[in-house]
Amino acid sequence: MTSESFGQVLKRYRVAAGLSQPQLARKVHADQSAMSRWENDRTTPGRETVERLDELLDAEGGLTSAAFPAPPAPLQPADQPVTCGDVEALRDTIAHLVALDGQHGGAELLPLASRTFRTASARLASGNYPASLEADFTATVAELGEVAGWLAFDAMQHDKARGLNLEALRLARLAGDVHMEMFLLGNMALLAQETGQAREALRTVELMERFPLSPRLRVMAALRRARAAADLGDERALILIQHAQSQVDESVTDTDPEWSWWVDRRELVMHEGSMWRAVGRLDKAVDRYAEALEAVPAAYRWSAYIGGSWLVAALVEARSWSEAETAANELATLAPEVSSRRATQRLREAATTAKDLRASSSLEGLLSALASS
Repeated sequence: MTSESFGQVLKRYRVAAGLSQPQLARKVHADQSAMSRWENDRTTPGRETVERLDELLDAEGGLTSAAFPAPPAPLQPADQPVTCGDVEALRDTIAHLVALDGQHGGAELLPLASRTFRTASARLASGNYPASLEADFTATVAELGEVAGWLAFDAMQHDKARGLNLEALRLARLAGDVHMEMFLLGNMALLAQETGQAREALRTVELMERFPLSPRLRVMAALRRARAAADLGDERALILIQHAQSQVDESVTDTDPEWSWWVDRRELVMHEGSMWRAVGRLDKAVDRYAEALEAVPAAYRWSAYIGGSWLVAALVEARSWSEAETAANELATLAPEVSSRRATQRLREAATTAKDLRASSSLEGLLSALASS
């Protein structure tokens, strides 16, 4: 049974229960197309939906185990020295968390990531490992801290994200991992920008720019600088991000750090949409959001959900009720599968705006349902 995919396990239990796809879909308040995608392993529902399916089908946790397999145990017992195998297992845990984040978002994963990071940090501090392993172990724990900090940011636990980022930054510097240090500084600039600390974001970008940056990392720094500058009312910010877009495709090289995969034109276009929205050009914001969403890979549902929430908010503000309802319905198909507190907050604000602007009751109800999911 362990070799079966989630979709195969779901179908087996559904058939054993004598239910059709539409019948089971109704029981979990989903549509048949979502059930079909789940059984064909095109998408995976969120944890709450999977647990509900477990209960309905008497699967005794089989579906939850298939959808959310436990990551490998990262370390041997505390009284045993850390080994190369432990560090490899920790890397597997990081990869597992990153893969799940791309599908489901950070809120549900944060407790596991934080606990694993604290455990690994304590083992690092104990010094119970060979000297030859110290740099590699330190760098790996720093990377785990970066992942935990990102998940805390997505879960809107900003103070926790700051603490995790700072601790991971300290470890990255101890390990001499310059690429991870730059990654963390970029995350910290984003956190500062999204929490209304644009000047702090700019200061953090300046720390990044002290490094010899590759072309792709210069594009990332330009993105962070443009967002912060826009919040400070600098009219040159849009020129800066559009220039970065013109360079991003040619900036990719084989020597880029692995984590820089997300620095692409789609990401920059999405952020440009937010900048147009901030200056009140909702028409341009909608166009940029829609363009970016069209380029989101099918497997990266979390990004589609985040970006879709931005598009819905802009359409509501523009009083484009029909288009907003269409976009909100598309988000509703992802809602059972993705969890993002940032998207939920944005949808909650959109629901309030829709009510204030006297949108249709169907749109207002749909947004309220999404904001409470």
